[in-house]
Amino acid sequence: MNQSQVMVVNTTKQRESGHKAQMSNIAAGKTVADVVRTCLGPRAMLKMLLDPMGGITLTNDGFAILRECEVAHPAAKSMIELSRTQDDEVGDGTTSVIILAGEMLAISAPFLERKIHPVIILRGFQKALEDAQVILRSIAKRVDTNDREQMLSLIKSAIGTKFVSRWNDLMCNLALTAVQTVVRRSDDSEFVSVDISAIKPAGVAAVDVESTKPVAGGDAAAATTASATDATAPATTSVSAAVAATSAVVASADAAASAAPDVDVREVDIKRFVRIEKVPGGEIEESRVLDGVMVNKDVVHPKMRRHIENPRIILLDCPLEYKKGESQTNIEITREGDWSRVLEIEEEQIKAMCEKISALKPDLVITEKGVSDLAQHYLVKNNITALRRMRKTDNNRIARATGAKIVTSVDELKEQDVGTGCGLFSIEKIGDEYFTFLTKCKEPKACTILLRGPGKDTLNEIDRNLQDAMCVARNVLFNPYLCPGGGATEMALSVQLAQRAKSDIPGVEQWPYAGVAEALEVIPRTLIQNGGGNAMRTLTELRAKHANGLTTWGVDGEKGVPVDMNEYGIWEPLAVKLQTIKTAIDSASLLLRVDDIVSGTSKKQ
Repeated sequence: MNQSQVMVVNTTKQRESGHKAQMSNIAAGKTVADVVRTCLGPRAMLKMLLDPMGGITLTNDGFAILRECEVAHPAAKSMIELSRTQDDEVGDGTTSVIILAGEMLAISAPFLERKIHPVIILRGFQKALEDAQVILRSIAKRVDTNDREQMLSLIKSAIGTKFVSRWNDLMCNLALTAVQTVVRRSDDSEFVSVDISAIKPAGVAAVDVESTKPVAGGDAAAATTASATDATAPATTSVSAAVAATSAVVASADAAASAAPDVDVREVDIKRFVRIEKVPGGEIEESRVLDGVMVNKDVVHPKMRRHIENPRIILLDCPLEYKKGESQTNIEITREGDWSRVLEIEEEQIKAMCEKISALKPDLVITEKGVSDLAQHYLVKNNITALRRMRKTDNNRIARATGAKIVTSVDELKEQDVGTGCGLFSIEKIGDEYFTFLTKCKEPKACTILLRGPGKDTLNEIDRNLQDAMCVARNVLFNPYLCPGGGATEMALSVQLAQRAKSDIPGVEQWPYAGVAEALEVIPRTLIQNGGGNAMRTLTELRAKHANGLTTWGVDGEKGVPVDMNEYGIWEPLAVKLQTIKTAIDSASLLLRVDDIVSGTSKKQ
C-alpha cells in the first residue's frame, strides 16, 4: 500500500540530520579552531577586533578573541563556551583547549566516513581520557610554593606567550606578589573548619573558582564529602588532611598522593580582593602592587585632611543625610514657627548622627551612600575626613585590608568596628584625577595593582595577561604539581597513548583511541609552525626522544626546534593540563552525539 507522506517537523525550518549534521558540526569546530591557531606560543600573532560600538580589542588571548566573535552555527557557539569554561576554571589554556577540541573533531571525520558508530568513537575517546590522566600525573613533578624563584619561573612560562612578555620580570612579580597578599591559610583565625563541597572524578585536586575553595577528587561513585564543621576544631586544621581522608577511596595510591597536595591554603580570592586599577599615562615600569587599597575618589570637603598616618577608619553602608520617608510625604504647615522647627529637626538628626561617629574619634569615615553638606560641616569641625559613594566591592576590599567592619547604621557603631590596620591615608593626583590611597597596611589580605601605560588598549591587554598569570599562581598554590610545557606534555601523552592503542585496546575502539594520540600532536605542531620551524622533521625527532622515555622534551616556541624543558625552564600547572584535555575530549564527544540540527530560523527564500 502506498501511504501519503506525513510531515511531522515544520518544513519551513532549516534542518540537517544524520551524517550531514555531524560533518557540519565538525566543519564548524575546525573553523573556530583555525581562528585562534596562530595565537598559540611565544610567536603568537595578535588579533584586532572591532565591537559594534567602535571599540578596539587588541589581543592574542583565545577567550578574549572568541568572546568578541559573533557566530551563527550552534556547534561554533558550543566551542566558544569551551574557552569560557577553561577561563573560569583555571584561567589559562583557553587557546589550547579550542585547538585541541577542533583537532579531536577533525580526526573523527574519517571514522564517521567509514560508518563507525559515534558511540564506539566516544568509548575510545573516554578510555584515552582516563589513561591520559594517569600518564599526566606520572610525568608531573612537585613544586615548592614557598620558593619565590620557582613560582616566578612558572608564571614567566605562562605569560611568555602573551603581549606583556617583554616586561616579563615586572609582570611576574606583580602577579605573584598580589596572589601571595590575598592568600588565606589554615592558621588564619577566621578559618576553623574544612568544607570540601564537591568531588571530582579521577582523583585530581582542582579549584572551584566560584567559592575558591580546594576541591578534592576521587571515584565519583564511592567518594564522600568530608566536612569538619565542629566549631571547636583547631584553626590550624590542615586542608591536606581532609583531602587525604576524602581521597582514601581512590584505587591507585599514586593518584591519591598526587591528589592530596600537602598545602594549607584555604582561600585565594583574586576576583574579589585583587583590584587592577588602570591609569593611562606614564611608563609600564611604574606599575606596582600596593600593600593596601586604591580608589578613584577625593575627599568630600576641601578643608578635610588629605594625608593621615595610622588613621582610625569607620566604614558605613548608610547615608549621612536626613532620612526621608519611604513614600511621598506631604506636610501642611500653617505657622511660620513650625517651618523653622521642621528645619531644626533635620539639623538635629544629622548632628546626632555625626556626634555618634565623633564619639569613636575616627580620622576617616567612608560610606557607600551620600554625605549632606551639613554632615560635612560637622565632620570638618571634628577634624574627620569623609569619602562618599564608595562602591560595595571597594568597601569590602578596604574592610579586609584595614580590619574595619562595614556597619549599616551609625546607631550600631562600636569600638571593635573601627579599623586600625592601615598605616597611611593619602590623596594623590595622577593625570587629571584624584586617587585615594590606603597603604602600609599591617596584614592587608587585599591589594590593588596600579597599572601605568601608554594607552587604554595596551592597559586592557596587560590586564587580561595579568589575570591569567594570577590564575596560574593560584592554581599552583592549591595543586603544587607541574608538567613540562612547550608541547612536551602533549607529545608524551601522544606517544604513550599510541603505544597502548597497539597493545592494550582491542577491536574497533583502537582506532578512535589512537586518533586521540594523533590529535594531541596538534599542540607541538602548531608551536613549530608558529615559530617558523619544519613541522615534519621536528615532530619526528620529538617522537623518537619520547619513545626513549625522555618525556621533558618539547618545542622551543621562539625557533621551532626541539629542546629539553628541564634546561629551557618552561613548566605549566597540572590543573591546567588536566582541564584542557578533559574539556576538549568532552566537548568533542558532545558534538559527535548530535545527529539532527533543527534551526529556529526559516529557510532563506
